[in-house]
Amino acid sequence: MTTNNPPGKMASLATVSYEAIANRDAGEIQKLVQASQTVGMFFLDLRGPRTKAVFEDMPILFKTGNKFFNLPPNSEEKTQSLREGMERGYHATKALEYYEIARDEFQLGKWVFPATLEPQKERITRTIRAFNDAAQIILAELCAAVNIDLPELSDDPTVPSDTGFKLMFKPPIHDVGKVIVPWHTDFGLLTLLWYDEVTTQLPDPDEKGTRTEAWQTVPVVEGSILVNVADELAARSGGRLHSTVHRVVAPPGPKRVKNGLSYLLRPYKA
Repeated sequence: MTTNNPPGKMASLATVSYEAIANRDAGEIQKLVQASQTVGMFFLDLRGPRTKAVFEDMPILFKTGNKFFNLPPNSEEKTQSLREGMERGYHATKALEYYEIARDEFQLGKWVFPATLEPQKERITRTIRAFNDAAQIILAELCAAVNIDLPELSDDPTVPSDTGFKLMFKPPIHDVGKVIVPWHTDFGLLTLLWYDEVTTQLPDPDEKGTRTEAWQTVPVVEGSILVNVADELAARSGGRLHSTVHRVVAPPGPKRVKNGLSYLLRPYKA
């Protein structure tokens, strides 16, 4: 993973070790809980044996994804991947294109890939499994900390949900600092985001902690992904966990294609 952090005010976020959390390290769990109760966003360090393959697979997934996104808009692969409603399949907006895989359908063997992505099914499977395992471990520790019991802890793909794995493609059309996605909080339980350029920003509060119109940039941390608490988890915790406001901007440097990947852990529908 290469990093590109520009000058300017950078957000200071905690870095939590996934391996330590998975091994039930009390100090690391406390760090996780504190970050989720305050900022609501933190770095998750994935450098460890459980997630080593993620960093090996990522460049190939993005290269293959770009082949798909660069197909003509009316190509058979794209038109057959279109879905209405929730963010499933292929979608295109002025700011970005993305392809989202429904975790429950995929886990049950019901998901059909476009021909361009089919050869990478094994790598996609490893990455989905790694991100889902990380999300479930984080969710379990946060639920234990605030004493809530969520049905989603059963991790049952036979129960319908909108949990998804998303490949993102931002075309080289945005000027530096251009707001691509306006300020928002995330729907769902947890969001896990892989990125290698500074595109996420958080509000910069004043000395009293009041939100201002200024923004601070979230840096890229080598070997880590960005995790944030989403609205549904914050609500079910009675506000003890924090869903943070954030936005997405174009990074510094010349206009170029930007890739991203997210895993969106969302509530059961039942």
